[in-house]
Formats: sequence, C-alpha cells, structure tokens
Amino acid sequence: MMDITEVGPRRVILNFIDRNREFAESQDENVANNDQNESLHELRAELVRSVLEKNGKFLKTLTKELDCGSVPNSKKLLHMNRILTDHFFGDMIFHGKRYPSRQEKQQLAVRILEEFPHLKNTRVSENAPAESYFFWIHGGLVTGCHTGLIETRVANMRKDVPPEDRKFRRGKKKHIVVTDDHINIAAHISALSPTPTNAKAIADGMAQVHDLYESMLQKKAESKFHNIIKTLPHFLSYEGEMILQAYNRLNEEPADGPSLNTVLRMGLLCDKTSSSEVEDDVIRGALRLLKVLSNKGVKRSSSLQNATLGELAAEPLIRWITFTETQPGFDELAAEPLIRWITFTETQPGFDELLAVKQSQTVSGEPHMICVAERFKKGNHYFVIDRTVVPCGNSSVRAVEIFFKSFRVFGVKVPVLLRKLDSIIATNVWRTANSSKYKAVTDLTQRFEEFLNNPET
Repeated sequence: MMDITEVGPRRVILNFIDRNREFAESQDENVANNDQNESLHELRAELVRSVLEKNGKFLKTLTKELDCGSVPNSKKLLHMNRILTDHFFGDMIFHGKRYPSRQEKQQLAVRILEEFPHLKNTRVSENAPAESYFFWIHGGLVTGCHTGLIETRVANMRKDVPPEDRKFRRGKKKHIVVTDDHINIAAHISALSPTPTNAKAIADGMAQVHDLYESMLQKKAESKFHNIIKTLPHFLSYEGEMILQAYNRLNEEPADGPSLNTVLRMGLLCDKTSSSEVEDDVIRGALRLLKVLSNKGVKRSSSLQNATLGELAAEPLIRWITFTETQPGFDELAAEPLIRWITFTETQPGFDELLAVKQSQTVSGEPHMICVAERFKKGNHYFVIDRTVVPCGNSSVRAVEIFFKSFRVFGVKVPVLLRKLDSIIATNVWRTANSSKYKAVTDLTQRFEEFLNNPET
C-alpha cells in the first residue's frame, strides 16, 4: 500500500484523529466530574438541620440556641462541626478511600450558614467570607493551608486512616538494635582524650556506634541533646569534625549543589549596605540573606545590652564577644562541656562564674554562633546550643556548616528566625529537600539558579 503523501488526505486524517482524541479526553473528564458531582449531590440532598437533630447530645444546643438566633460558644460549635463533618465526610475518608475536595468542604461551610444565617457573626475578620470560621481557602492568602473548623476536623480524621490506605505515607522509622558491643565501644572512646593521636580511633569508634547514636536521636525526650553529648562527648571535640561525619552518615547521598561558600557569598548581591561593617564577607553575605528572608510578624526580643542596630540584626545568627585580661579565656568556657579531659585549678573561676558574667552576650536564648573578636571583626567561631558551647575553628564557612548541620545531628529545632536561611541552604547546597515551603526561599532559589546556570551573561 502506498503512503499518503498528498497534503489534502493527510490533513483530513489528522483532523479526524484530533477530534476523536478530544472526545475521549472529554469522556474521561465527565466520568471524573460525575463521581465528584455524585458526592456533592449527596451533600446537598440531606439538610444540615436533620443531621443535627439525630444527635441527642446536640439537640438542646440546636433548639435553645441556634433556633433562637444566638451563637453557641466555641466548644458547642466544635461539637456541631464534628457531627456534620463526620456525617458528610466520614464514609468518604474511611471507606471511599479519598479525601474531600476543597469545594466540598467549602460547600458544607456555606450550607451551615444557609441553615443558620446568624452564624455569619463568627467570621474571622471584617474582610473574611461569612463562612471563614468553618472553612476558608488558603486562609485568605494566595497559597498555603486552608483554615477553619472543617479543615481542622478533616485533618484529624486523616490521622485515623490506616497507614496502608493513606494518600500520603510517612517513611517507616528505621528499626535499630543496640547491642552490648555498641555500649562498650561508646564507653571506650568517651574515655579517650581528644588529641590528634586519638583522632582516628575516636572517628572509627563513632562510626561503629552510629546505631546507638541513631537510637538516641529517634527518642522524643526533652533532654535528647544532653543524652547524646553525655554518651558521645567527642561531638564537642575536633572543632565539629565529628558532627560533620555523623551528618554524612545520616545523609548517605552526597550533595551535588553549589558550595556553601558560593551560596553565602551570593547573599552579598541581595543588598548593598546592610551589615557592611562586618569584616568577614561570608558572614556578611549570610546576614544579608537573613535580611532578605526576614520573618514578618515574628516578635523579636534581644538579650544584648547597649547593642548597635547591626548587632541586633545579626543576633539571631551570630554575636561578637570579647574578654578582658582579667577574665579567663574563651577556651575555658568552651572546655566546660569537656570537663572530663580538662581540670581547672581552684584559683581559676569555674564555668558558672564566667557564665554569670557573659550570660547576656553568649549562651542565652536560642542556638546561635559566637565570634570571639572585636565587634564585627574576624575571630574564632563557636556555637551555643542549650547552654553548651562547641568550638568550630576560625573558618566562617566551616562554622556555618557545622552550626546548621548540628540541628539535624542533635535533633534540635531550628530557631524561628533562622528557618528560612536553613531552608535555602538545605535546598540549594545539601539538597536534602527538593523544595521549600517558604515562598521567599523559592523565589530566591530561582534567582540563584538563573545566575548559576548563566555565569557568563
């Protein structure tokens, strides 16, 4: 059979294929829409009031308050919402194996107000929709989580769905078996002095007891950080090297993004003047990123006295301190967590005395970095977590890396004011996250990628 090469017949055949493809796609959409319309029709078919009347415990609230035009208290409104949400969405979630769409949740909220118009007085704010107390798409924003009683109840119902039926499943927790050998090795390496000679033996031992470390990391105890440090004190040794090695074992896939140094220095392009007095360009770039990714609406308080505006802006990330000649050196302060290896004489002031002098400048508040130098100058870096000081050396890039990786290693929550900076590092440098939930981070990441992918333009 000869091939069709003439334009006329070929165009007719292609048009016929396109028409049939469109028809098939429209049929698929109609089937999907019919399934959803059936559920919406069921929602419209039964009155909200008739559902509430069937619940004996709510009948008094229905007749004495709702029918009389008054707005019940929040506890009773929660009860009403629970009855209606369980009735209309319970079977769908637990047996139909699907979650209600936002249109269905919105419709239920509107139906509640149609039945009881005076409940419009529960609206969240003057500019909010009348049904916003029960359901509000994106909470009134362009994107983000929905809000309202219905959304909260549906989210709680999803928790009761068996794991195998859930639409989104969490990863299974790693099963770890801790043996006596792990405990013995941990005891052995903790007794070793953190000297260059013992560095390899300690590093090898930390790798061998990784399962013991992970078992402590999985626990939800408030003292988790101190339990880890007490069992494996060399996390505080070798200027954070053991922290970096533990992080690499937790994240087996190596990062393939740009270097941390590159991303932090790109922060210099975000602003021309802020933190200009900071001598270290890496820290200056990190502070400018922190400014660009500012947290609107987050209240800030400072423990610094007589601080400049530059110090207050940098405080969530880093603080500068100096010691007078009459005060002990910072190494003494940093050595306190390693007291088993260093002995103070009776004439030297202890950690508590030094802490009392420098508490407002060093170890108070949220986790942060410390630079021992004159204000805004370069110096040795440390970081503080839960009143524990960890030395990081004089490299600012390495100090920032150790600081942010320590949150994952010790299972400590990232401070609110540092979460966006942590997110931009995780998504761009370490690639432990594919995307960020923060729009400011996503926008800045796109700008970074555009610059890195076109270095010559």
